[in-house]
Amino acid sequence: TLDRSSAASDVYKRQVLVCGSGFGKIYLNAINKMDDFYISGILGSGSKRTKVLADKLGVPYFKDVNDDRIIADLACVIIPNSGAGGRGFEVAKSLLKRGISVLLEHPVHEKEILECLKVAKDNGFMINPFYRYTQPFLDFLEILVELKKQSNIVNMSLECSINVLYDGIDMLSCCLNSISSWVLGDVSDLRNLDVKDKICDTVLVSEIGNTPVTFKINRNVDKYDADHPMHLYHRIEATFSNGRLCLINTNGPIVWLPFIELPRDSNNLLSFDSNNEALKIPTATVIGSSVAPSILNTFEEIWINAVKRAIVELNNQDRNSKLSNVQSQIFVSRLWSDICKKIGYTNQVEYHKVGDTKKIHENLMKKYQK
Repeated sequence: TLDRSSAASDVYKRQVLVCGSGFGKIYLNAINKMDDFYISGILGSGSKRTKVLADKLGVPYFKDVNDDRIIADLACVIIPNSGAGGRGFEVAKSLLKRGISVLLEHPVHEKEILECLKVAKDNGFMINPFYRYTQPFLDFLEILVELKKQSNIVNMSLECSINVLYDGIDMLSCCLNSISSWVLGDVSDLRNLDVKDKICDTVLVSEIGNTPVTFKINRNVDKYDADHPMHLYHRIEATFSNGRLCLINTNGPIVWLPFIELPRDSNNLLSFDSNNEALKIPTATVIGSSVAPSILNTFEEIWINAVKRAIVELNNQDRNSKLSNVQSQIFVSRLWSDICKKIGYTNQVEYHKVGDTKKIHENLMKKYQK
């Protein structure tokens, strides 16, 4: 078992216990690339996958959260919470009782957040909505903040799979500064009930604070792969009084579409003067890279860097930042619960094969790329 004196080069590093080896592998990869942190062990439920991963990394493997051999400054609990039928909350609470700071993955119910805060006392505790720390969204948020200095948001929209609704709501809260009040309006189910396994998109109109927000949520989840479909990640649009800012997908690209004002002369007639520089502005502009990152780049760079940011934030947490995170996540959790109650929860389907995605990409680029 590694301890604080196991290696001279590791004495100054913060020891991190990673709980869960599914999505937890992203966390393990991230910690391995951090200078001030190292993996002190992996906590699992006894699966062969977790044991193999621990052996590969050369770190201790634990099956009991109360194992006396566990030594850690902080823990990343990447185990589903009760809303997804998991025991993540219980693991987090046990670790907090031992004086270990905890970064707990979403989604989390309000009562679980409050219970963990109570148990944490002076120890660090933070919910990780994850996608708020990804670089494409941080870029989108930075642009949005700049645009808000010049014009007002007229409305917003979020389109995503129900699997990533919680973090989508969190991303909206970043865009709107906070979420503390809302009104949920009508629900419209776009599914054709006569067609088996039809994509089940549910549209919900709402008002968050004073901002109208439209949700379009796909409730279908593959019964053989709970993480599918990954192609239905976040699409966020903010309509301003002078244009629209669009995050096409969680990982980009970002597009700005200025409102087109028809030019008129002094007689109020349409005038398309070639000397008018305003008419030469593109009707849509891709901000930053025009190509979204590859799937491999998403896993190995964007997601890993998002984990790094979250771990550093927990490590640097003070009382005010802890309470701020808890308060914001309570509102996110409440709204998430309210929306799920209104639209229904997951709809299990059997997705058909999607085809050769690499070949599809190559054919599209060959035919349409200029």
